Amino acid sequence: MSTKEFKCPPTRLARLFRKSRDAWKQRAADKQRVLKKMRITVRDLSASRDHWRQVARQQAAQLAQLREQRAQPHPEPDRGGH
Repeated sequence: MSTKEFKCPPTRLARLFRKSRDAWKQRAADKQRVLKKMRITVRDLSASRDHWRQVARQQAAQLAQLREQRAQPHPEPDRGGH
C-alpha cells in the first residue's frame, strides 16, 4: 500500500486508523465484559436450578413416604375392660 492510494495526508490517515483501531478495541472489550457477565449469570442460575431440583426431589420423596404411611392400616388399640 502506498500513500498515493489515499488522498489524505499520512498524518491524518494515521490518526484515523488509530481512532478506528481504538474504537474496535473498545467494542471488543465491551463485548468481552458482557460475555463474562452472562457466563457468571448462567453459572449462578444453573447452580440455583440444581439446588431447587434437589429440594423438589427430596420433598417428593418425603411426600410419597407420608402417603405410603397414611395408606397403611393402623392397628386398633385393644380396648378391653381389663
